[in-house]
Amino acid sequence: MKLVISEQESTAAIVNISGRQRMLSQRTALFANLLVTAPKSERVAIRQKLTESVDLMAASHQGLLHGDRSMGLPNTMSPKIKAIYYGGEQPLNQQVRTYINTVRALIATDNDKLGIDNPALRYITLTAPTILVSSLDKAVHQYQLEGEASIKQLEKAETALWILTLLLLSLEAILIFNPFIKHIKVVIDKLKNATDEILLNQETLEERIKQRTAELALRSKSLAESEQRLSILLNNTNIHMWAFDGKVFTYTNRQWFDFTGQNPEDTLTTEKWVSVVHPEDLTEAQKIWQVDFAQKSGHDHYFRLKRHDGVYRDFYCRVTPIKDEHGALLYLQGHNLDITERKKLEDEVRQLAFYDALTRLPNRRLLKDRLGQAMASSQRSSRYCALMFLDLDNFKPINDSYGHAIGDALLVEVANRIKSCIRQSDTVSRFGGDEFIVLLSILTADKEKSTQQAMRIAEKIRKALSAPYELSLNDADSKTAIKDVCSASIGVVIFTGHECNEEEILKRADDAMYLAKSAGRNQIHLDSKLI
Repeated sequence: MKLVISEQESTAAIVNISGRQRMLSQRTALFANLLVTAPKSERVAIRQKLTESVDLMAASHQGLLHGDRSMGLPNTMSPKIKAIYYGGEQPLNQQVRTYINTVRALIATDNDKLGIDNPALRYITLTAPTILVSSLDKAVHQYQLEGEASIKQLEKAETALWILTLLLLSLEAILIFNPFIKHIKVVIDKLKNATDEILLNQETLEERIKQRTAELALRSKSLAESEQRLSILLNNTNIHMWAFDGKVFTYTNRQWFDFTGQNPEDTLTTEKWVSVVHPEDLTEAQKIWQVDFAQKSGHDHYFRLKRHDGVYRDFYCRVTPIKDEHGALLYLQGHNLDITERKKLEDEVRQLAFYDALTRLPNRRLLKDRLGQAMASSQRSSRYCALMFLDLDNFKPINDSYGHAIGDALLVEVANRIKSCIRQSDTVSRFGGDEFIVLLSILTADKEKSTQQAMRIAEKIRKALSAPYELSLNDADSKTAIKDVCSASIGVVIFTGHECNEEEILKRADDAMYLAKSAGRNQIHLDSKLI
């Protein structure tokens, strides 16, 4: 009887400790997220609480596996409990040890390296509320079932004792005059005492189980609140967080479904994923499962995703492989960050750095870069290039007579006319004020033919610019319209990359332009110096 009662006490302790393991898994997940997101001044206290929680979780796990007298835990396991802890593809023992090691790795991480993209934090965040808590629930449920079975065994033993007691009383009545009556009474008294002790211990055991059950319910409530806070944390970030096991996306937070409009009740497959990827970016997006998962590695990706209203947004995707303590790949974890606004800002900065704000033509900095590229290409291919320096002949009088707004409109029209006369591979640049540069980057290997080709283009530009201009300007109160002529003087230089440098080319084109002005303006002058 004492053995049965002892077993019941052990069962109550096991149910309590296993339930506490479930609570500790969620508590460590919460503290792990708080450690990363909290100010540095608060991290020492949070790190201490996280350390205490994971140490308690490790000690409890050791006791459940091998027994612990101080906790009231036996050193034996039932076959079903042993199967949960050691059997299957992902035994509970392996899950708990991997989780504890990951938490301790996060605790040991320096403050400067703590961030939402920390692999240990991502593993904790995705494992605690899903795979781990499910496995722990399964163990708790099995412990409770075995506890209930033990109580039923106790009740059967009690019933057997009562029957035996009644039989002995009957025997006493039959053998009342038997010489051994005193001996039988002693036996009956012992049986009664044993029965009383069983009843007393049963009441005590039931009270303990009731108390432990109440404690477990309270801790389950606390755990539910922790899970709710963790869920809020994951679902209120502006990042799409996901996990991929090689076939499907096993976890995706709410942001993905809010963005794409897909049904969160449906399994997110690779087909559904690529259905919202821009057609031009499919190859890059598919590298997640074709390269990252196959190679068990993580990379950065950039692609566009279609929002539920049909608008494409630019995303940066960071992929990290999550492995177990033996180095085997468990799954890929990633997050998608919307960088549309940042990319627009970068494009605007680039536009300001390399393009003229008025005409949208390459500015002097970008021209010199393309001139350097043209010279390098010419040096490799031995083909000639040409550079034209254009200056408007009578821009200043027009600008002074009609105002800067008309002058700006004239410069925009000049830029458009020049662009219409050249090839797409050539470059038109506003060099400054009313000065423009035209770079013909690829001509022929024959200098004479290249010169003829460049002069034909220069003449085409000269005629286009000398045609009358009809410009208009509307403001709130009036409308200004003019018709005027503004020709250009053009200096032309033919060169190859190994014969000169950038500054010399620009200077000789500038000198040739001034000679064209001196010849009466609206002229083209070819630099005749040997380069």
